[in-house]
Amino acid sequence: MRPIRIEVYQRYLEIVKEYGGKGCMTNDYLQREASDLIAQESLYECCGEKNAFLLVKKDGFWRIYYYLNDLEEELIQDGETLVTEIIFRENVGEPSEQVSYLERCGFKRFLVRDQYYAKYSSLVPPVPSKGISIEMAQSLEDIVWAIDLFNTVFDKWSGDFIPLEMARSFADNKAILIAKGAYGKRLGSLHTEKQAGVTWIRHIAVAEGEKGQGVGRGLLDACVEQGHLDENSRYQLWVQRQNIPAVTMYQKKGFTYLNKSSLSLIKQ
Repeated sequence: MRPIRIEVYQRYLEIVKEYGGKGCMTNDYLQREASDLIAQESLYECCGEKNAFLLVKKDGFWRIYYYLNDLEEELIQDGETLVTEIIFRENVGEPSEQVSYLERCGFKRFLVRDQYYAKYSSLVPPVPSKGISIEMAQSLEDIVWAIDLFNTVFDKWSGDFIPLEMARSFADNKAILIAKGAYGKRLGSLHTEKQAGVTWIRHIAVAEGEKGQGVGRGLLDACVEQGHLDENSRYQLWVQRQNIPAVTMYQKKGFTYLNKSSLSLIKQ
């Protein structure tokens, strides 16, 4: 079954109402984004008798959200790269029925991300970084460099890909920190965002050949201090479980796992 573009928000609401009943298994995290995606002509549907799939058109692949009521009904088409993500609590475990269904549809496990949290009062004080200066990116040139670095380090399937069109928004919102060394050489960057009183660390990356100098730690320290209003200032982030150096850095700083993870699956 081929995807059909959703043209009005009311249609999205109809799908949620029809397929999202009691006992339904879903990973639909689109509620706040659906209207904008429809306006951008990026949201599609693929609905069957019992199951419904919402597809967001990305650059070279589809991101999939679903409502599952019948684990025997398969609707997903071949010939396209499809990516989906399931959020779960570690103490409960992965939703095995949903994972098994997706694997029967041809999806394979991709990566796991974990959510970490900290209050300022629980964090290790910043450590001075010798020979490294951390500053808010002022120029579009610096911001474009940071976006390119993030897109090089992170894969596009995981949702971490940033369109260059976001550069102006990042400049206006003071969202990018840049680490620089001697003669202004760019060493790394961090993307931060304030949301509901929480400082979110969205992306952090160190340029090739610059690791092992404390660049990542310096960027993290600078972001924490920038978001510090009082001892109860809050910070959150998602980190790939497979990225051991990053996980270790956050844990040493004082971040703790929130018992919340996401499993990404991909069908190519």
